[in-house]
Amino acid sequence: MKIHAKSAWDQTTICAYLAEAEIPMRLAFINQQQEPMLCSLWFYYDNGRLFAASHENTYLIKQLQANPKASFEISNNDYPYKGVRGKATAVLSKQSAQQVMQRLIDKYLQQSNQKLANWLLSRIEHELVIELQIDSINAWDFSNRMQA
Repeated sequence: MKIHAKSAWDQTTICAYLAEAEIPMRLAFINQQQEPMLCSLWFYYDNGRLFAASHENTYLIKQLQANPKASFEISNNDYPYKGVRGKATAVLSKQSAQQVMQRLIDKYLQQSNQKLANWLLSRIEHELVIELQIDSINAWDFSNRMQA
């Protein structure tokens, strides 16, 4: 993973942040009309890659099939502002969809909404894994300047 020279964090800190973040990822992509678009997705980080899932018929999937280049941001919305953003290539696959979806459900629902979990898993044969292979990444952390 290429880390921007002015990144506030090193690779170890970036990886720890991504592994612990419990907020959705914002994924930016260019649609077929060459317009920028943005989508929020559940994600998890594993071994230098970000994983998400989406139904095979979604607008997002159709656009990533046409152009797999994307950007992402994972950042908190509370003081102090900090997070990571980067560029990636999306690889779409049906392989491991069950495992990816279960991991996303475990992370974000934490057994709080079994009805939603069951519904998501009932559609698994039509889900695609979105694996973001990170091309470059940058972190920012405004903790020092936002202290009370």
